Amino acid sequence: MGRLQQMKPVSLPVLLVSLLALAGCGSSSSSSSTASSTTSSAPAASSSATQPSGGAAATTQASGGAAPSGSAIAVTIKNLAFDPKTVHAKVGQTIVWTNEDGPPHNVTWTGGPKFTSSSTLNTNDKFSLKLTQAGTITYICSIHPFMKASIVVSK
Repeated sequence: MGRLQQMKPVSLPVLLVSLLALAGCGSSSSSSSTASSTTSSAPAASSSATQPSGGAAATTQASGGAAPSGSAIAVTIKNLAFDPKTVHAKVGQTIVWTNEDGPPHNVTWTGGPKFTSSSTLNTNDKFSLKLTQAGTITYICSIHPFMKASIVVSK
């Protein structure tokens, strides 16, 4: 019994710290259903995030090849990965990410032509990015930094 009594005072603070840490891991998405923004004087893209609306999905680009200018390219977030990992697109096209995963994710710019990163995307949330500048864009999920991908944008 003496050992159990010694653990009780330590267990309560550990439990409280654990609960606070878990509370900090919650979703940080806002209650707004649509966000739109642009960056710098020469943005590479315009972006927006949306909650699921039950509407039609964007066309899927098979094998990461280039789709016709102006069409949408779908990127799925599933199994802690972006699919496809590399997308080939043209200026004027729109990339649409859909979180089909259980955990929340985001799309965070890391290099190339700049874009405004997404907010937290919960299951079935979408994030859109209209490409306005050629170059190779790299991005990650900052919640899960091992999730990396790129968009090769041509004119």
